[in-house]
Amino acid sequence: MDDALVDVLLYQLSIGARVNGTFNSRAYDEVVKELVAKFDMDINKDKVKNRQKTLKKNFGECYDIFKEGLSGFGWNDSLSMWTAEPEVWEPLIMSKPAAKKWMATPIPNYFKMAQLWAKDRATDDHAETAKEKRARYATSTTIDGIDLMVSQNEVSLENFEVEESDQMKHSLLKAKKKKVSEDGERDNVISRSFDNISMAMDRATEVMEKCFMKISGTEIYAALQVLDLEPTLVTDAYIFLMDNVKYKDMFFGCPVSGRKDLLLKLMSKSKN
Repeated sequence: MDDALVDVLLYQLSIGARVNGTFNSRAYDEVVKELVAKFDMDINKDKVKNRQKTLKKNFGECYDIFKEGLSGFGWNDSLSMWTAEPEVWEPLIMSKPAAKKWMATPIPNYFKMAQLWAKDRATDDHAETAKEKRARYATSTTIDGIDLMVSQNEVSLENFEVEESDQMKHSLLKAKKKKVSEDGERDNVISRSFDNISMAMDRATEVMEKCFMKISGTEIYAALQVLDLEPTLVTDAYIFLMDNVKYKDMFFGCPVSGRKDLLLKLMSKSKN
């Protein structure tokens, strides 16, 4: 039933029945209608929403690991899994222990779900309402709490807008003094760091070049599948990238969110 649910949700997405990441009530009515007709089961909106929530959660866990197109991994259609040699999995699991689950866990309809929910990953898990933020400000009356929000650019020491108690005024005063003394030290650290940045960028470039050289045709095809291209354009784009090493490097060096626009511009430029 998951296959049918994902397909019906994709159709509703294609006709504009989802606004700001949320399907409207009519869309869910249509989804229920389609599934009941297909499976002759007791299905209602709540069941559809609960199953969609589960699918979205599982997809998000997997997508957050593989969304950048990891070198050495390829998508296996028959297994519905990301696959790689054990020695390729090992460093990934060391850096992201959650990846171990996906060594043996299939995730059918991965690329279809990417069309549904990949763009949501930037906001769904980390959004904080204004009310929640104000409540957190009101409880952050210690120097460390205020410092943390300042470091994350959530507030400045000049416009920390909550009702100030005596304790908070005292904490703010200390935080301002601490910030002044730390600014000088921070400037020195930044200055010393500049000398290392160039070397680090050179090393990173070398590593990236080696990674791009190892990218297989399977990985290229999998990366294209995520971009919501027309089927014929996927084939053309695959051939284009396989034939042009320079453009392939540019494509994989670009964040996923900008790859489609970059690819279309490169292919158009090539034709002119």
